Amino acid sequence: MTVSTMNNFEEALKTAGYGSFHYEILAVSALSIISMGFQNGLSSYVFPAAQCDLNLTSYELGILNMAFMIGGIASCFLWGALADNFGRKKILILSHLLDATVTLTCSMLPNLLTMLICRFLNGFIVGAPGSIIFTFIAEFQPPKYRAPAVCCCGIFFTLSWLLLPLTAYVILPLEGIDINIAGIIILVPWRLFLIVLTIPEFLVAIWLFRMPETPKFHFARGDHKTCLDILSKMYSINTGNSPDDFPVKQLVEEVRVMEHQHGVDCNGKAQRVLKTMTEQIKTLFRHPLLKVTGLTCSIMFANMFGMFGLGLWLPEIFVRFDQFEKLYPNATPSIKVLSQLNNEKNITCESTFDPAVTFNTVIIGTSSLVFNIICSLLALKLHFKVIPLVSMLVGGISSGSFYFLASSLQNLVVASIFQSGMIIANMTIGSIAVELYPTTVVGIGLSLIMFSGRLGAMTSSYLFGYFMDTHCEIPIFVVAAVVILGGILGFFIPRRSPNILERKKSLTNGIEIHVLPNMNVKIR
Repeated sequence: MTVSTMNNFEEALKTAGYGSFHYEILAVSALSIISMGFQNGLSSYVFPAAQCDLNLTSYELGILNMAFMIGGIASCFLWGALADNFGRKKILILSHLLDATVTLTCSMLPNLLTMLICRFLNGFIVGAPGSIIFTFIAEFQPPKYRAPAVCCCGIFFTLSWLLLPLTAYVILPLEGIDINIAGIIILVPWRLFLIVLTIPEFLVAIWLFRMPETPKFHFARGDHKTCLDILSKMYSINTGNSPDDFPVKQLVEEVRVMEHQHGVDCNGKAQRVLKTMTEQIKTLFRHPLLKVTGLTCSIMFANMFGMFGLGLWLPEIFVRFDQFEKLYPNATPSIKVLSQLNNEKNITCESTFDPAVTFNTVIIGTSSLVFNIICSLLALKLHFKVIPLVSMLVGGISSGSFYFLASSLQNLVVASIFQSGMIIANMTIGSIAVELYPTTVVGIGLSLIMFSGRLGAMTSSYLFGYFMDTHCEIPIFVVAAVVILGGILGFFIPRRSPNILERKKSLTNGIEIHVLPNMNVKIR
C-alpha cells in the first residue's frame, strides 16, 4: 500500500472513501431535520385542537406563533458562533435534548402564559439544528458528494410537513384520553401529540453520542491528530480495513485569511466567529455584495411571510370550510364569512382535530414533497435563480386566489399549489447565497437571510392572528402582494457572483491567499 506522508484536508477526506459511515451521518441528520420541521409546523395542528382547552382566540393563536418566531430571531446568530467554538456535535446534542424537554413541559402546562414561554424557548433552541445541521453534514462529505448530500437532506424538511399531519391524523381524533391530575398534569389528545413529537428529538440526541465531531472542526482548530483519528475510523467503516491502514499520516496546515481593520492575519487555527462577525457583516453591506444581500434578504422575508403566515393557518381555514359546509350545506362559503365563523353562537368547540381536515393537509404535504423532488432534479439543468423565482410567483398568485374560493376541494387544490411553491422557494433561496457570496462570508450571510425570513414570519403570524376572526381577506391579499413582490425581485438577482475576490499566490511557499481588492495583506 502506498502511504502518503502529507495531504491537505480535502485529499485526506477523499482517501477516507464513501460508504456506510456517510450513510449513517445522512440518516441521523435527516432525523434531526425532520424533528426541526415538526417544531416549525406543529402549531398548525396543536393550537386549533388546543383552542377549546385553553379558551384561545385567533389573536392569541397568532401570538403563540409569533413567540416561536421571536425565539428564532433571538438566537439567529448565536448557534453558529457556539458551534464554531465548541463543536457542531455538542451543540446539536444539547439543543435537541433541551428542545424535547421544553416540548414535554409544554404538553403538561395548562395555561396560555406557560405555553407562550415554551414556544419562545422552542423557537430559540430549534434555531441550533437549523443553523448547524447542514454544516455538520457537509463537513463529513468529500467535495464530489457535498452538494448532493445537502440537497438530499433538504428534502427531509419537506417530508416532515407530510409526516406531521399523518401523525396528527392518528393521534388528535383519539377519544377517551382525558387525564387530569390535580390540574397540574393534564393529558388530552393534543398534549399526547406533543409528547410523541419529542421522541425523534431524543433519538437524535442519543444517536449523535455515538457519532464523532466533524473532522473539519478539529482540523480548523489545528488538532490534526484528532482529525486523522476520525478520518481513519471513517476509512475503516467505509472499507472494512483496519484504521492503521489509512494511508494519510500527516495533514498540511490550512492557512485562513481573516480580514481586520488594519490588514489581514494568516493563522493556522480557526478564529472565533465573534471576533470577525462585525467585519463580515460590513462586507455584506458594502459594494458589490450590497445588492445581493438586499435582494436575498427581501426575498426570504417575502417567502417566510407567506409560508409561516398563511401556510400555518391553512389547517384552520380547512376547519372553517368544514364547519360551514356542515352548518349550511346548501350555501356557498366565502373567506369573509369564514373569518367570522368562530364568532357564531351555534359553533361548538371541539378539542380534537377533524380527520378529514387532517387528511387534506396530508395531501398538501405529499404534493409539496413530489414537487420538491421534481425541482431538485430540474435544479441540475436550470440556472440557480429560476426555481425560487418561478415558485415565488406561483405561490403569490395562488395565495391571492384564496379570497375567491367557494368549496373545500378548491381550497385543497390552491393550498397544495401555494404550499408547494413556498416550500420549494424556501429550500432554494439559500442556494442563491451559496452561489453568490464568497466563502468567507457565506455563513454569516445565510444567518442574516434567515433572520430576515423569521422577521417576515413573525409579522405575518401577528397579522393573521389579528384579522382572522374579523377581516381574513386583509392578510390574504397582503401575503399575495408581498410574495409576488418577492418573486419579482428574483428577476434582479445577478446571474454570476460579484467579482470581489482577487487570487494571489505566494511565490515562496505556494500558499494561496484570497483577499478583497485594495486591501493590504500582513502575514504574521
